[in-house]
Amino acid sequence: MKPWLRTGLLCLAIAVGVPVAALAANIVQTAKADGHFTMLLKAGEAAGVAGWLQSPGPITVFAPTDAAFAKVPKAMLDELMKPANHTKLKITMGGHAVAGLVTEADIDKGLTMAPTVAVPSMNGSPLVIKREGGALTVNGAHVIKGPMKVDNGLVYIIDTVLVPPMPIQPRL
Repeated sequence: MKPWLRTGLLCLAIAVGVPVAALAANIVQTAKADGHFTMLLKAGEAAGVAGWLQSPGPITVFAPTDAAFAKVPKAMLDELMKPANHTKLKITMGGHAVAGLVTEADIDKGLTMAPTVAVPSMNGSPLVIKREGGALTVNGAHVIKGPMKVDNGLVYIIDTVLVPPMPIQPRL
């Protein structure tokens, strides 16, 4: 399939909410095709974690949109993006990913036994998932779409950047 056609079909599938398994790409390719994750991709590159997102996986990513990044105070975002703060940015980005698949079925099964489900993120901090008013939340961020199946895992789109309290001991 021609690259421009694959990108167009991915964008169309994402826009209308069609599962993109037949057209799947990895997490980075899917985010690029969507066009609403430019800051996530930029931060992933700056943090040096783009390789994780392109690895064979499986990986589950809770991906904040550009609108979510716009809610982060500019001074804080600018500070995180500085090369001197590479480790803090890497920790922050690692807090959005889980090694392995976190399916909605697994979440729902866990929620039948407890009010929350906690899974360790790639930075070692917990991601606490629960249902609030029927909608999934992850550490307070609302899941606005997902899960979307991609070649190397699952992507849940969230409305807030998950900024961990610092200092956190990285496990990256």
